[in-house]
Amino acid sequence: MQRSHCLLIICSLLCSLSWGASGYATARLKAMASRLPLSGIDTLSTGEYIHFFYKNHPLTVRINTWNEVEHIGLRLFTQETKVQKSLPIYDFLERYLLELNMTKEMEVRVRLLHDVSFETGKPEEAMLLKGTEIFNITCQAFRDYRVEWIRNDTTLLAIRFDMDYQLLSGCNLIELEERYRVMLQRFQTEDRFREQSASTAPIVKESTNYHIQKGGFFISEAIRNDLYYQKDEEGWKLITGIKKPYQSIANSLLSAETEGDYDLALTCDLYGYKVKKDTIKLSNWQSLCKYEGCISYFGMKKKTDSAYTGTIFAVNETCGYMHMLSVTFPMASLTAQKGLIEGRLFVYIPLHNVSDKLFYHADFKKINDENE
Repeated sequence: MQRSHCLLIICSLLCSLSWGASGYATARLKAMASRLPLSGIDTLSTGEYIHFFYKNHPLTVRINTWNEVEHIGLRLFTQETKVQKSLPIYDFLERYLLELNMTKEMEVRVRLLHDVSFETGKPEEAMLLKGTEIFNITCQAFRDYRVEWIRNDTTLLAIRFDMDYQLLSGCNLIELEERYRVMLQRFQTEDRFREQSASTAPIVKESTNYHIQKGGFFISEAIRNDLYYQKDEEGWKLITGIKKPYQSIANSLLSAETEGDYDLALTCDLYGYKVKKDTIKLSNWQSLCKYEGCISYFGMKKKTDSAYTGTIFAVNETCGYMHMLSVTFPMASLTAQKGLIEGRLFVYIPLHNVSDKLFYHADFKKINDENE
């Protein structure tokens, strides 16, 4: 996965703080820490630590840049492997197998095993893994993962588990939503997330002043992440402005490179029919999506007398979820290239619940040079 969680790991390795961990990223990690011999965990600064043990098996503990304990698990993979592969399941397997081996109560074990199937071996086999085994991963898109550890041509442990982010993260939906809003505020207030994107101007050989940089699509051919360029005396630039509204809006919502300074007024629809409102920079929301490893796609819906409406789908295929943001883009903001955009946001929608049925009543328009 292109999961930007790996960026957090890299930052954690490079950025050392002068004080210790002050909290836990999730309630599950806090509960686990209370039952483990982790003396001095509250004094650790940002980074990864491998000097702890559980029943003689080495553990791995990671502190993030916000002084939170963000990972506790059996040490089954090197940090270099996690960064290189950039998959969320490494942390999940380490944490889950540790928790399962810590748990003796039958009711808790049944709950932990609900979405996980041990095809070969038992949870206790994980305590015998040395980190030198061959490790294989297979994935059924939007559905599940299968992993196995092999030693001397013999499969020691094979596990199949759902591609469910609540399972992978160890959080229920309410905690995920709360965590997401915390991250929104962090990306809004911390300068380090206001990144300057490097230019990605296309190389076009044809003698033309208009170019579509093709991306991909999500579910429908009209929901895409194409970018639209025009050429002037200074070279190729992303189209912005009211003259080509469809292309300009798509560019502004999908790329941080476009000219413009937009605020995003978010109405977050949460579990239990609750609603929370936040206003952040559009560019900060885009950075948060990128940080999470999401790929964004945009579908234009309709034009009214004063605004354009559409939907952004921020899709994380390897974690099995998407965020869906319905946006209203006022013509006045597009003309001024600044101002307020309104959005209604649903987060962590499981991808296995998404199909083309979701779009039966949504008439997305294809964006092209003539369709303005």
